[in-house]
Amino acid sequence: MNKTKIDWCDCTVNPVVGCPNGCEYCYARKLNKRFKWIPDWDKPQFFPERLKSFYEHTPKSIFIDSMSDIGTWRQEWLEQVLDAIIANPQHKYIALTKRPDLLSKKLMKILSENRRKGFVYNGNLFFGISITTQAQADSVRDKVDFYSIEPILEPIVLPWDSFPKAIIIGAETGNRKGKVIPQKTWIDDLVRQADEHGSAVFMKESLRQLMGDDFRQDKLPWDIER
Repeated sequence: MNKTKIDWCDCTVNPVVGCPNGCEYCYARKLNKRFKWIPDWDKPQFFPERLKSFYEHTPKSIFIDSMSDIGTWRQEWLEQVLDAIIANPQHKYIALTKRPDLLSKKLMKILSENRRKGFVYNGNLFFGISITTQAQADSVRDKVDFYSIEPILEPIVLPWDSFPKAIIIGAETGNRKGKVIPQKTWIDDLVRQADEHGSAVFMKESLRQLMGDDFRQDKLPWDIER
């Protein structure tokens, strides 16, 4: 397992590296360009040997796709990862996607074949959708555990009927040309929406200066009791 600067999980394990989504602000693509983990970022690769990390006994919250998008994984990769998750219920696993439509189809196929049903019911796998714009919020059709609104690129009203258990909010970092600096009112309105639904709010450190006394990091559903 890899220690991480991501402040809403304990560590990362990336059995898949690479992503075809093509987000212009993608930090992972920039890192791969520097460290050259895989030759073509748009063509993800599977590293099944990394799943051995799940067998560590000490419970942790593990982000399993910080270097990919689980929605774009091949079906057989997803099945192998779910097998490892079911075999290691001591951890909490977090996955994030911009393609919930693809992910839903793959998960439904697994269920329809009457295989690996356990992961649905044991409560230790948390799915989130990555949202950065109002258009992406408007396209959400799937009920998930959390939204990751990072980087927030404009004011966003989240879907009322499918509001998640938690929202994570962060500003764009780095020095990209055209970098978006969020306004405090954007964040305040998201907080209001979450509070009306009784949902947790976790602000990334990138918002601490902007939010001042209103900065908050609520307990998340996958936090490990120490």
